[in-house]
Amino acid sequence: MQPFSHSQWTAINALGQQVDRVLNQARVGLTMGGEPTYVSAHDHTSLQWRYDALGEAKRQLGGQLLERLQANLGPTGSIRHQGLGKLYPGEAAPRWALGCFWRLDGVPLWQNAALLARDGTATPGDRSMATTFMTELITCLAIPHQAMIAAHEPEDSDSATPAAWVLPLLTTLVAGQPVWQSCRWTGFDQGMTLLPGDLAAALRLPLDTLVETETWLTEACPLLKSAPIRPEPVPPLAEADSIRLALVVEVRMGTVHVFLPPIAAARSYADVLTAIEATAEVLGQPVILEGYGPPDHQGIQGFKITPDPGVLEVNIHPAASWDELVHLHHSLDEAAIACGLSCEKYGLDGRLLGTGGGAHITIGGATPQQSPLLRRPDLLRSFLTYWQHHPSLSYIFAGQYIGPTSQSPRVDEARHDSLYELEMAFLALAPGKAVPPEVIDRLLSPLLQDVAGSTHRTALCIDKLYPIHNDRLQLGLLEFRGFEMPPHTGLRLLQMLLIRALVAQFWQHPYTQPLQRWGAELRDRWLLPHYLLQDLQAVLQELRVGGYEFKLAWFTPFLVRRFPQHGKLPLSQPPGGVLELRTALEPWPVIGDAGGSGTARPVDNSLERLQVFVTGVTPESLPEGALTERYAVLCNGYRLPLRATGQPGSYVSAVRFRARSPVGLAAVATVSHLAIAPQTPLHFQVIDVA
Repeated sequence: MQPFSHSQWTAINALGQQVDRVLNQARVGLTMGGEPTYVSAHDHTSLQWRYDALGEAKRQLGGQLLERLQANLGPTGSIRHQGLGKLYPGEAAPRWALGCFWRLDGVPLWQNAALLARDGTATPGDRSMATTFMTELITCLAIPHQAMIAAHEPEDSDSATPAAWVLPLLTTLVAGQPVWQSCRWTGFDQGMTLLPGDLAAALRLPLDTLVETETWLTEACPLLKSAPIRPEPVPPLAEADSIRLALVVEVRMGTVHVFLPPIAAARSYADVLTAIEATAEVLGQPVILEGYGPPDHQGIQGFKITPDPGVLEVNIHPAASWDELVHLHHSLDEAAIACGLSCEKYGLDGRLLGTGGGAHITIGGATPQQSPLLRRPDLLRSFLTYWQHHPSLSYIFAGQYIGPTSQSPRVDEARHDSLYELEMAFLALAPGKAVPPEVIDRLLSPLLQDVAGSTHRTALCIDKLYPIHNDRLQLGLLEFRGFEMPPHTGLRLLQMLLIRALVAQFWQHPYTQPLQRWGAELRDRWLLPHYLLQDLQAVLQELRVGGYEFKLAWFTPFLVRRFPQHGKLPLSQPPGGVLELRTALEPWPVIGDAGGSGTARPVDNSLERLQVFVTGVTPESLPEGALTERYAVLCNGYRLPLRATGQPGSYVSAVRFRARSPVGLAAVATVSHLAIAPQTPLHFQVIDVA
C-alpha cells in the first residue's frame, strides 16, 4: 500500500494485527473514527477549494462520493440522507450534510433501493404529488388527517395547490409502548405562509407564530418494526402547545422530498422510515430523505459528507479492528479518487501540501458507556501527558498552520498557567480511580481550550467526550486534531496504528509523569526538524521497549514532506563540513481585528523559518566545540547562533524571515510586523574569523 514497499506494508499490517490481539485480550473495546478531507484534483483556483465552505461543484462531488461510498461501504438496506449540518455565524442556513445510515443488527432500514431518488436528478412532477404523498403517509402512521397543514409560498398564498404539507410529529410512550403523537396547530385553518427565501420549506416554517393547540390527536399505532434496535429513552407524553417539531413533504425539481424532524429514539426513526417507504411503494414514487439524521449510539450508524472551508470532509464511521480500518480507508480513498478528488494541493511556492482541512482521528467505544476513556480515565490522562511530553506528536503530522491560535494548539502553547491546574486535575484521574463522566468534563474542559476560550480548537479535544451542557455530544470520544490529511492511505493508517499502539501501551502501563515546562523552547528548539526527529525516535523507542516494533523508516514520507531539503553544500572550510538548509516550522498568528463575523480567520503566513545544519566537522579538522569560535555562519550578513547538537561535529541554528510581502490594502491588513520588508533571497556564508 502506497507509499510503502511490499515488505514494509507486510510488517505494518502484522504490527496492526499484534496490537489488535493485545487490545482484545485486555478487553479495551477501542473503536476509531476519523474525518479525512479532500479537495478537487482538477480545480486549484476557485474559492470553494481555497477557503469558502460552500460551492456548487463541492455539492455535486459530495453527492457523487455519497453514492460510491454507499455502494462500497453501506450494507444492503442502507439509506441516503440529505441532512442538516452545522450553522455558523454569518451563514444564512445550516450547511448540508450528506449521509448514509444503516442498522447494526442487519435489519434493513430501507427495503427497495429504487424508491430512493438520486441526488440532483430533475424528474417530471408537480406540487400535487406532495398532497398525495402526505395523505397516504399520514394514514400509514395512523394519525388523523386533520393534523395536516398546507404550506404556501408568500407569493402564491392564494394558490389551491400548497407548496408543501406539514405534519406536527412527536414520538412518545403510551402504556409503555412508543407511539406517534400529533396535534392541530391553531391559526392555520387556511394553511400557513412560509417565510420568504429559497431554502427547503421545513426551514421556513413560521414557528414563532404558533399558539395553543386546539386538540391533541393521539392514537397508539402498531409498531411498524417488530424487532427492537436497542433500548433507548423515549420522551414522555407531550403537553399542550409543546409539539414544535414537524415532518414536511414538498416537491423540488419534480421529486418528493421528505424532511424528518429530530427523533430521539432510533426505533421510532426506523418506524417512520418504514412508513415513508410503504407510502412510496404504494404510490410508486421515489423520494429524497432530508432533515435530521438518526440519533447516535442507538443501533444505527453511518457516515456523513460535509463541506468545510476549502475542503470536502468525510465523517467516517468508527471501526473496531485494524482490518476494518484498512478496508474502510482504502475504500474511502478509492471512491474519492474515482470522483475526481485528491488528498493534496499546491502551496504558494508550488510545494505539494495536504488539503488544509486536516484528518482528525477519534477514539472511543461502541457506546459512550463502553468508551475506554470513560471506563479508564487514566487513559485520557496518559494521552494528555504524553502529547505534552513529545512535541513531535503535535508538529510532525500537523498542517502548515500551527501555534497558539491554530486549529490544534497544544495545552501549553498559549496558557502556561494551565499546566499547574492540569496537574491538579490529574490527581483525580489516578490509575484505578473511578471518576463519573461529568466530573471528567468539568475537570478538563476549563483547561483544554485555546486562547479565545474555544474548547474545540485543541490538539486533544474532549468536546465529544461527555460535555454536561450538550447531551447529544456525550459520545465518549477523544479527538486528535493535530493531523494533516496524508497523501496516501497507508500513511493515514500508520498514524492510526501509532495511536492504537499507545492505547495498548497506556492500558497496561499508565503514563503518569509530571508535565514538562518547555517555556520558550516550544518556539525555538521544538520547531526545528532536527529535534523533532530526535523526539519521534524517542517515541518509537519507547514503543519498541513495550513490544511494538515501529520502524523510523516508515515515517520517512512524513519527514520528507514536512521538512523538505532546500540545499546541501560541502564546505572547503572547515574541512569535511557540510551545510544543509531545510524547512523548519513557523506558527502563523491570527490577525485578530481582521476576522469580522465570517467563518474563516485570516492569518499572517508571510513569515517562514529555515533550519541551518552544519555536519561532518571531525575532531581531526577542528576540536569539538571549537567551530563557533573559529567560524561564523552568516545569513544576509547576520551571524547565526550555532548550537551543538550533542552529536560529534554537528551544529544547528535557524533563520526566521519574511518570505513575501502583502499586495493591496486588504492584504496589508492581514500581516504583522508590517515595517519589516521581505528578506528574500537569503544569502548564506561560512567565514573563518581567525
